Amino acid sequence: MATFFSLCILFLISGNHFLQTNASAMNDICRQTRNPSLCVAAMNTDPRSRRAPLRQLAQITIDTAEYTAGQTKIRIHGYVMSVKNPRVRNLYSQCEDFYLDALAALDIAPEDLQRRRYVDLDMQMGLARRAVDRCEKAFLQKSPFRKENEFVGILADAVAIMARTLSR
Repeated sequence: MATFFSLCILFLISGNHFLQTNASAMNDICRQTRNPSLCVAAMNTDPRSRRAPLRQLAQITIDTAEYTAGQTKIRIHGYVMSVKNPRVRNLYSQCEDFYLDALAALDIAPEDLQRRRYVDLDMQMGLARRAVDRCEKAFLQKSPFRKENEFVGILADAVAIMARTLSR
């Protein structure tokens, strides 16, 4: 009976540690990004993030990045269709192509996470980050999508860090 009681106590202690808020893990991940405060704010857009274990947090973050990238690509396409100046339209078109690249990487990411292919996941997040950075650079760092580029980029950075952490 005492052994059973001891095992229950041990389970509750370890279980409690597993179920506790993941805010400190999120802060540890975000602290390693280019913009920790933006990272925390971006990850907190989904309330599940605060209590999610690391693998689930990675999936939530991928989902948030993919949703934001998809909405941004739609917005960019609207500019491509409405702008008359061919030079500016070309910039928007380039950005749209870069977002297609980011979305392709983000689309592959959940499978890499599920199959525990953390090196591949890290690589996909690097591709997503570079794609949104290229969109920003196309406009000489004055993109009308700057906030979205930063948001998707920081989330990609966070998932890359999570992938490296999970691979240990």
